[in-house]
Amino acid sequence: MWRLPKDQWNDATGSQPTVQRSAAATKSRLARRSLRATFRCGLPAWISCALCVAPGVSFADSVTLHPSADTTLFETNPDNNLGATPNFVSGTTAGSALQPFRSRALMRFDVARSIPAGTTITSASLILTAVKMPSMPRDSAFGLHRVLVRWGEGNKSGNTGAQATTGEASWNSRLFPLPQWAVPGGKEGTDFLTDTSASTFVSGLGRYTFASTSNLVADVQFWLDNTNSNFGWILISQDEPTASTARRFASRESGANAPTLAIEYTIGQTQPPRMSQMSLLGNTLTFQFGVEPQRPYAVEFNNAMDTTNWLTLTNIAAQPAPANITVSDSVAASQRFYRVKTP
Repeated sequence: MWRLPKDQWNDATGSQPTVQRSAAATKSRLARRSLRATFRCGLPAWISCALCVAPGVSFADSVTLHPSADTTLFETNPDNNLGATPNFVSGTTAGSALQPFRSRALMRFDVARSIPAGTTITSASLILTAVKMPSMPRDSAFGLHRVLVRWGEGNKSGNTGAQATTGEASWNSRLFPLPQWAVPGGKEGTDFLTDTSASTFVSGLGRYTFASTSNLVADVQFWLDNTNSNFGWILISQDEPTASTARRFASRESGANAPTLAIEYTIGQTQPPRMSQMSLLGNTLTFQFGVEPQRPYAVEFNNAMDTTNWLTLTNIAAQPAPANITVSDSVAASQRFYRVKTP
């Protein structure tokens, strides 16, 4: 409790039950800071401001994403793009008529669009659906590698795609016509990481899960924290020298069978906003508080602390960067309490 006789403050504190964000939220106790001021000359006898947030609370949540872009690098037609085809290809062809050719698939997920900044990723798993395979298939494991360079999805369709145009990925180029991959199809250590983020063994048709690993989690966390370096994964058969390992997997254009990335995460503890610059001019009360980026706030008021009838004074939209918000209210009651809430 801070008291203001004339123009000087003293400190104290209080507490009240936590605000619940969702059923998945871990319950804790709320911190509350109260501002109490005394005024003369016919102004309100005293005004109190209660600031309510939930420090020290971690919220668990999850989201399932479909790719924002995917395509195939197709050695059979090295300058073709397949960005709008309802499947992408990875593995090596049968080579019945010609020599076996390799294919590799690219996919990218817009993590930052769906998960708040500052979040901690705790789990990430990918599901792909194999929809076509050679008549005499060879089974192999497929691995995901985090891509290190930018590429263009493109809009060409058909089983073998069509000639790539400006900015589209192909076996030879990541953004046709230039720049090209370090080597056709991409070079490990330069175009994508050598280490495998996750792998799974693929045999027949159906759904396959790349279970969560520390590397998968690290990839998603990296994309969340470094949005301009989110270039997705490349999917490569771990037995490329063997013919007939190729599989077509449903792409984002395929609808219900599209790839899904399931992410679990926790939102770290929320620090209480700090109220400051409180003043009363006539019957207008003004105060400020700091806001964190990408988080909405609500300022509420009540004329009595022992009721639950809190009314909304104003809603503060999520700001792109940390900021100080100034709030004003016309006060006619003899006392008024304020609180600031954030999810």
